Amino acid sequence: MPRSKSLRGLGAKYGGTVRKRYTNVHRLLKAKKECPSCASLKLKRVSSGIWSCRSCGFTIAGGAYDVSQTRKG
Repeated sequence: MPRSKSLRGLGAKYGGTVRKRYTNVHRLLKAKKECPSCASLKLKRVSSGIWSCRSCGFTIAGGAYDVSQTRKG
């Protein structure tokens, strides 16, 4: 089975559950986000919890890995 590219750096370490969590967080972090100001898909994470639009310059505080701070489980 081919490995996912988002697991680069973990190798066979840490067990399956941790690698699956890492994959979910990595995909969530790298997904395209919509700017609430100009509706373009240029919202990027500047640092943990700080998001900035590269199109209009709008800056917003949000969650560490996603703009919304909703918690699951």
